[in-house]
Order: sequence, then C-alpha cells, then structure tokens
Amino acid sequence: MFDKGRVTRSTFGAVTAVALTALVSACGGSGSTTAAEGDAPAGLLRSGQLSVCIDPEYPPLEYLEGGDTSNPLGFDADSARALGDLWGVDTTFVVTAFDGLMPALNAQRCDITWSGLYISDERLAVADAAPYMNTGPSLIVRTGDTSISSSDDLSGKTVAVQGGGSNEATLQTLSDEFVAAGRPGITIQAYPKTAETVAAVTNGKADALIETDVAVVDMVDKSDGQLVEVSGVFPTETVFGVFTRKDAELTPAVAEGVSTLVENGTMNGIAEQYGLDPSRLVSG
Repeated sequence: MFDKGRVTRSTFGAVTAVALTALVSACGGSGSTTAAEGDAPAGLLRSGQLSVCIDPEYPPLEYLEGGDTSNPLGFDADSARALGDLWGVDTTFVVTAFDGLMPALNAQRCDITWSGLYISDERLAVADAAPYMNTGPSLIVRTGDTSISSSDDLSGKTVAVQGGGSNEATLQTLSDEFVAAGRPGITIQAYPKTAETVAAVTNGKADALIETDVAVVDMVDKSDGQLVEVSGVFPTETVFGVFTRKDAELTPAVAEGVSTLVENGTMNGIAEQYGLDPSRLVSG
C-alpha cells in the first residue's frame, strides 16, 4: 500500500530555509483574503465548499477503508475536514493518483492539495504551500534488536529500502562515508515495493529498513508486534505542505487556517489519534 509514488515524494528534497521563510511570510499576511473562524474565504472554486485533491494510499496520513472511496481517512484527510469546519464550509475530496496531484490542483479540479507532499523548490515554482509537519527518514528493526540506536551503528549492517528515492541516496552517502573512514559500508537492499522491505526485515534478510517516519507508524502497527521503530537516527529535514495554486487568492487563508488549527490544538489531537507526534507540527 505504500509503494505508489511515496518514494517519489522524497526525491524532490527539502525546501531551502530561505525559500520556506519567504513562503511563510508571504502566506501569513493579514490581507482581505484571509478568513475569520466560521467565515468562508474568498477564492474557493465553489461557494460553501472546500475541495481537496488527495491520493489516499499513504497511511496514516491518508487512506481508504471499507470500500468507501469518497471519504478518505487519516491525518491529512481529517485535518482538511477541520479546515473546512473552521471556515464553515463542506469538505469534499477529489481522489487523485500521486503523479496527478499537482496537475489537478493547477487545472482547478480542487482548491487545495493536502496529501503528504514535501515542500520543495521545484513545487514552489508552480504552487504555493503552507507548512504543517516536519518529517524525515526513520528505521524499523525486528522487535528485541537493540544493535542500532544511531546512524553510526549502520556500519556493516544490511538495510532494506524502496529503491529509487532519497532514502536510498541517504544510505549510499552514509555508506560511502563509512568506507572513506576505513569502516564497513552498508549493504543496501533496494526493492520495488515497501512491502518487500518489511518482509526482508521480518524474515531476517535485512537488519533494518528505512522509510519516511510517518509511514513507519502504520508499518509497525500492522506487523503484529514483530517490528519496532528506531527514531532519531536521521534528522527531520523535510516539511509537508498544503498546496494552493501559485499566487492564488486562497493562499493566505489556507496558511492562516492551518496555523490556527495547530495553535488551537485541533491538529495536535488529530495527530495523536493517528499515532503521530504532535511536536512535529508546524505553525507558520
């Protein structure tokens, strides 16, 4: 369930600090397009409705359950509903394949894209974004394995990864550093699908797997106690964002609304509901 485009999210990398600071500053102004609680902002495609492009294949951020394809669940989906509630409008979802999320937004199929997308310079070139959560890679090991507590412990270890993205590049860079220092490198096992990385660790073919920290929550939950997360091994240097069209009338209201939901505790409660760390939330 995790393999559909999720590594692709990582390949864009983190937004630079300068660009992110400029973005928050631009979106956080008090222009006429912002909205008070219970007031629908200007710029919605349809009056009284917030439409959200989402790819519900990334639990616990967004996923489908019970065959209901019109009402995604998860942290992002519930937070989007909370934004609609804040404005006093209905929230509807436009289920979209990952690669089509940004094109759908810019084709005005939805008002916002809230679907676990990293803020990056590439994306900021074509859209605006309101930051809402810090994220980064994390490790999963077999329950009871205490041999890995820091990145330094990965020397000589075998680590599974979904191939082709920044997590694999992170491992390769670290491995090269070990070798340059005269230490054993990392044996990197790259797989097409995340489910295969889980199997590699469960079956003892790999010592650990690397994935985005929000994704490992669901992976561990579904492991029947066989796997545990090792957090803090890598820094959280990327940021998830809620995207609007470039220079859209709606952009300031979205940034203000997301900040309000973080500051009033709404998104903190949603994070806890889905097993996420509320301290990772960002108030622009």
